[in-house]
Amino acid sequence: MSLPCRFLWHLQLAGYHSRSDKHGKALAEAIVTDLMEYCAKIARQANAGQLVFSHNHDLTFGHSTWNTDLAIGPPPPGVRPDEEKGVSGMMYATPASTHIAVELKTVMTEHGKARKNRKRDLEAHHQHVHDYDRQCIAAGVIVVNASQTFKSPLRESLSHHTKSPSDLVGMVKDELSSVTMSSGHSRHGLDTGCLLAVKMDNVELSSTSFYEGTPAPKPGSPLHWDSFIQRLCSLYVSRY
Repeated sequence: MSLPCRFLWHLQLAGYHSRSDKHGKALAEAIVTDLMEYCAKIARQANAGQLVFSHNHDLTFGHSTWNTDLAIGPPPPGVRPDEEKGVSGMMYATPASTHIAVELKTVMTEHGKARKNRKRDLEAHHQHVHDYDRQCIAAGVIVVNASQTFKSPLRESLSHHTKSPSDLVGMVKDELSSVTMSSGHSRHGLDTGCLLAVKMDNVELSSTSFYEGTPAPKPGSPLHWDSFIQRLCSLYVSRY
């Protein structure tokens, strides 16, 4: 399974802006695309109109609401999905209930501070998702920038990272690896996680690429994209 080209193409064409959710939507739709291709049960149910997806979906438990970047679940009765927003055969609509909830985070610059915040985000995400429904699959993806320069649209100057690309990726990978993970005996924790490393200065957009050098996750690693998609599929098959 290749890394999510749909997401890479978005970065190459549109760049990255921290106050926009366009990159998050592109990554969410890359997840839907690969689930439809590699997970027969999800594809079958989606093609039958039994599964839909939504961006920026509110999960409410008691008086607490958590906005998750990607939600997949059955559509409400009588609701007509938005076919124009559909992806790879899965229609777009607000799910009646959520079976898969994915949190999507980025660390493009200021890696030292941002990685701590992203860990807290993922810990809060899985806690809320499993409070909402212990059966619901809580997943998370962190995109880390391995470029040693980055131009934020919010700053006039170019940011320079003193650490090497491998160090930038490694420090975020270590943080993601320390997030509480669920197990066969307990559903407390994140059910599956993924680290995507990119090299992006946000200036020469066409040169944006995936960083696959060490210590970026390799095929077969629990944090690699292929393992992430396969784990989402196997969890969905076993739980639903």
